[in-house]
Amino acid sequence: MRRRLPLRRRLLWAALSTVLAFALVEGLLAGLSAATGQDWRVDPLPAHEDYEVLCPYGDLLRLCPDQGPDYERVRPLVMSAQKDRPRVVAIGESFVYGLGLPAGNAWPARLQEELGLGVEVLNLGRCGTYASRLVPLVDAAIRLDADVVVLAVGNNEHTMTSFYSGWAGRHPLAVYRAGEILGRLRLYGLLAGAVGIPPRVEERFDQVPATFGAELDRQVYAARRRPPDLSAFHRPDLPEGLALAGPTVTRILEQEQRLKERIFRGHLEGMVQALDQAGVAVVLATLPLDLTARPVLSGIHDGDEAQVVAMLAELGGQPEPDAATVARGMALDPRVAAFPYFEGMGRRARGDLDGAAQALWDAAEWDMVPDATPSINRITAQVAAAHDLPLVRLDRLSEGWLARPSDYFLDKVHVSEGGALAVAQALAPAVRAALPDPGTLSPPAR
Repeated sequence: MRRRLPLRRRLLWAALSTVLAFALVEGLLAGLSAATGQDWRVDPLPAHEDYEVLCPYGDLLRLCPDQGPDYERVRPLVMSAQKDRPRVVAIGESFVYGLGLPAGNAWPARLQEELGLGVEVLNLGRCGTYASRLVPLVDAAIRLDADVVVLAVGNNEHTMTSFYSGWAGRHPLAVYRAGEILGRLRLYGLLAGAVGIPPRVEERFDQVPATFGAELDRQVYAARRRPPDLSAFHRPDLPEGLALAGPTVTRILEQEQRLKERIFRGHLEGMVQALDQAGVAVVLATLPLDLTARPVLSGIHDGDEAQVVAMLAELGGQPEPDAATVARGMALDPRVAAFPYFEGMGRRARGDLDGAAQALWDAAEWDMVPDATPSINRITAQVAAAHDLPLVRLDRLSEGWLARPSDYFLDKVHVSEGGALAVAQALAPAVRAALPDPGTLSPPAR
C-alpha cells in the first residue's frame, strides 16, 4: 500500500505547484505581450478620460469653458497658439484659478506684472477639480510650448467622497496597496478585464451608497462627503462647533487620507515626468492655509473617549481656554485636532506666533475633513527634492500672515488681493530663474 505524504508536506507541495504554474502562465503572458505589443499590467492609480482643454477662437485659442463636471470652472482665457515671448503656465485648482477674485487680481496675473511685459503668464487653474483631472492641463501646457510650468496643486485631494465601499471601504489603504502589487501581474489584469472588475480605482465625488451596512459606514460617509454631514457626529454634551469622531471612524478616515495622498503623489510624479520629457522647466509650490480656521472634525486616536469628550466640553465652554486646561487635553490625546487648535490660538493671543504656527499646523494635520494639508505640502516638497526642482514654500506665508490672516485670505484656502500679490512676489524669483534667458526680460510693470 502506498504511503500518503504527511499533511504538511502535501500542503507545501500544493503551494509550490501553484506558484510554479502561476509563474509559467505569467511567463507565457509576458512572451505574448512582447509579441503583440499589448501589456495587461495595470496601475491602480485613478485615471480620467482625456478632455479638450484648448478650443479654437478665431485665429487664437481659449480655455474651453464647458469641459468637465458642472462643479468645475475655468476662466475662458484667450491666447495665441504660437507664443511671441517666453510663456509661463500656472496649473492647479481654485487657488490658482483665483476663486473670489477677478482674473486680473488672481496671482498668475500678478505674477505676470512681477515678471514684466516680456513674459506671458497663462492661468490654467481649474476650479473644483483634483490632480487626476489636471493631467490634461499639463498636456495642454506642453502643446502651448510653455517655457515654465508652475504646479501649485493639491487643494482638493481630500474632496473625493470615496474609492471603495463595503468591507474594502473599511480598509481602503490596504486594498489599494494590494492592487498596486496585483497590478504588476499580467494575469491579474487579464482576469480583471475578463470578469468586468475595474482594475483601476475610480474616484467618486459624491456617490451616495444605496444602503449603509452599519452606523460606522454612515458616519464614515458623512465625513467623506462634501460638504460633510456633521450631524452624524452630534454629541449633546459638546458645545456647538465641536464635532468628534470615535476611534474606529478616525482610523478609517485617516487610512483614506493616506490613500488620497498616495494617489496625489502618483499623479504629481506623472505630471513632473511628462513635463521633464517635453523639456519644460517646472517650479513646484506648496499651498498656504489660513491657520486660524477651526478644524472641521476632530478624531479620537489614543485617548479615553469619555475623558476626551469631557475635556472638549470644558474647553469649548470657555471664552478663552487657559494654557493649563489645554495642556490637560493635549496630554489626553494630542491628535484630537481641537486640542492643538486651542493651544495654537492661545499662543497666538499671547504673542507667541512661532509656537502658534506649529500647533495650528498640527491641528490642520489631524483634521478629519481637511483641505490643503501639511501632508500634501510635504509630498510636494519631497517630489521637488527627488527631481531637483525649484520649490517655493507658499505654506510658509501662512505663518507670516498669522497675526492678520484676514488681510491675506478670503477663506481657509483662497487668498485675497493682498495674498495674491504676496504669492506672486514669492514665486517670481524662482520663475524668473527658470526662464530660458532671464537676462533679456524687460523690467516689471509698476
